[in-house]
Amino acid sequence: MAKKPTDYAIEEYRPYGILVSGHYTEQRPYYIHRPSGSIDWLLMYTHSGSGEIVINQKTMKCHEGEVVILLPGIPHHYGASSEEWSFTWVHFIPHPEWSSWLRLPGQADRFIHLPVHSLPEKHSLQEALERMLYYAGHSGMELNRRLALNALEQALLLLCAGCSEEQNQMDSRILDVMEYLRQSFREKPTLEELARISCLSRSRLSHLFKEQVGDTIGNTLNKLRLEKAAELLLYTKRQISEISEDVGYESNDHLTRMFRSHFGVTPLKYRQQKRN
Repeated sequence: MAKKPTDYAIEEYRPYGILVSGHYTEQRPYYIHRPSGSIDWLLMYTHSGSGEIVINQKTMKCHEGEVVILLPGIPHHYGASSEEWSFTWVHFIPHPEWSSWLRLPGQADRFIHLPVHSLPEKHSLQEALERMLYYAGHSGMELNRRLALNALEQALLLLCAGCSEEQNQMDSRILDVMEYLRQSFREKPTLEELARISCLSRSRLSHLFKEQVGDTIGNTLNKLRLEKAAELLLYTKRQISEISEDVGYESNDHLTRMFRSHFGVTPLKYRQQKRN
């Protein structure tokens, strides 16, 4: 019997990380329908059988040893196209640091379809995804969450390594802006400042940044701030008011509002949950 359309992780958000993952073996008429796309990235790797993905009224098959990555906001639906489709899937938000190397063919079009040709590369990718699933399944501890994310990062690095250097390269001007944001996220860098750093107009910078990083400058800056706030909550005894100032928010209320919208809980509740 067909499963009802499901929108995994649509309602869950965080600055970055694995939202939900799993391994399915499904039969026709299994399908997932997302007319509005998703807020996260979705990676699917086919172990056996085949699936089909429909995007912009075009149907593409995903065979054994192939990877499909769907970026946020692209309407799609997919399902089993063979008697049995075995695949690993993961919904995730990329770490901001990954933007300097996470460059894959088709990324600008928000749809990536890659075959994994060599046997060693295939084994390495499968092993990384297996470790990701293992640690994600034991994610009660912060260390397991980070180990799962590291395994996903390795899988993506393997995919990038299999592409040409030209395909992987990010514009050096966007790299300069990303580095400035990492160093200055406590400040309030303006679009004018970033345009001067990159030697681009404000409109061109905004467009190129979104195209290459996959998110806006403002959202990227906010993710960097919130992730730093989460680390300070976990690993220090600093007060919320101090952390707000540390990461560049104007007040406790501002941090709490932004933190809740991304993590789903207040900073204090997050600290209590993770430490417990």
